[in-house]
Amino acid sequence: MSGYGSAPAPKGDDNGKPVDPKWVTSLREFTGAGTTSSERLDVAKFVFIMLVSSGHFLEPFYKIGNRGVGAYMHAIYGFHVPAFVLISGYVSGDLNPKRRRALIAGTIAPYVIMHVIFSLFYTRAFCEGEWTDERGHAECEFVNKWALMDPVVGRWDGWDKWTFAYPFAQMWYLVSLFTKRLWRPFALEMRWTLAFHVCLGVLVGYTTIGRFLSIHRSTVHMPYFLCGFLMRKHRCFFPSAKTPLTKAMAVAALIFNVGCALMASFTYGMRVEVWFQSDPHDEVYGSDWAYGALYQLCLYAWTFFTMMTVFALIPEPEQVGVKYESIEETLPLKGADVEGAPAAASKPQSAASSRGKYGKERDQDSVVAKVYLRCAKWGARTLYPFVMHIAALLLVARYTGWYDITWTTDGADPSVSIHAVWTLLMAYTFTIVLSLKPVVGLFKFLLEPNITPLFSPELQKL
Repeated sequence: MSGYGSAPAPKGDDNGKPVDPKWVTSLREFTGAGTTSSERLDVAKFVFIMLVSSGHFLEPFYKIGNRGVGAYMHAIYGFHVPAFVLISGYVSGDLNPKRRRALIAGTIAPYVIMHVIFSLFYTRAFCEGEWTDERGHAECEFVNKWALMDPVVGRWDGWDKWTFAYPFAQMWYLVSLFTKRLWRPFALEMRWTLAFHVCLGVLVGYTTIGRFLSIHRSTVHMPYFLCGFLMRKHRCFFPSAKTPLTKAMAVAALIFNVGCALMASFTYGMRVEVWFQSDPHDEVYGSDWAYGALYQLCLYAWTFFTMMTVFALIPEPEQVGVKYESIEETLPLKGADVEGAPAAASKPQSAASSRGKYGKERDQDSVVAKVYLRCAKWGARTLYPFVMHIAALLLVARYTGWYDITWTTDGADPSVSIHAVWTLLMAYTFTIVLSLKPVVGLFKFLLEPNITPLFSPELQKL
């Protein structure tokens, strides 16, 4: 297999086998970092998609000034999407022909389909007709003070004026993931590539490229993607807390994060938009735009701190008592191969290893292990709640009147906070429902369409 697009192989030992740099080895020994299991990554993805969904469902209350919701968003927005990006980098492999086809089918195809559906529905539902003429709402605002579509560049106004250059709402992530996967081979050709891309991330805010094809966000998030890939290569992923001391430290760090979020919202009135990392510094920081690079460096540092904290609180399968039929150790992560990485020690084949990467829920003795595996299965389907939770949000806003309170009540009113709590529970419920296997099967033709006929039959043999 070609090494193009892989991280440069570590220097070899006397037998020619690749050896990690000394500082990586020391870091693993000091922190206990190593490889991680598929189950743990999928549990993490489930946790993060719950936070993504709830953040979007609650954002209408932040827009009208509810400080409690603002604190919740500050607490989660610092890490949930960057953590998704980091996991995407961790599981990514070289772009061989099969993976190139999968990349197109898994990002570009659903983006084109869902971007059209979302934009057409949103325009008809919130930018014209009864919504604006009879109810008197501002053009394209689906809740008070928040529009998911720019009336100028996003609105459906005939095919002759249509553009795919400004992704609708959360669809930016699919475009960004495609961009990062394409750029990674070039990024790994560079020396000190992480430092270089951090510099790009802090400087892109001085440009005016904004949300065009999600290039701004892709540039800011590229260090997370590369970090994930290099973590896999060097077998050095965020470790889970295993001892009482490390668990206590992780919980203390989480409490510290929540405290800072409360202070940011209630004491300083800090805008949640700083975490979006999609707009120029002058739009985000106003008169302090010149310090945007310094602020972005601080955001990078805080994000890695909070990611480390959250991953420490997500245990490996064996820590919650997950059992396999004939092996005691958790199965290794399957998926992308990383050239230049030291080969993992082989394990004897067994019934457990032949059936896949998960243990079976019916084989578990404890409720905790069963819940862990169920969350992992839901986490393996995060594409569906990630894309479709916005559809649920828009349908709720348009046809139920749930968010009418944003037009009639000030955000500081206690009734808004109570409404937000129920909305939080609703968001979690929608996320679980959209992760269920029947729902996945229902929407599979939209999010995982079969576009095999579009590829060359000869190339499909590769």
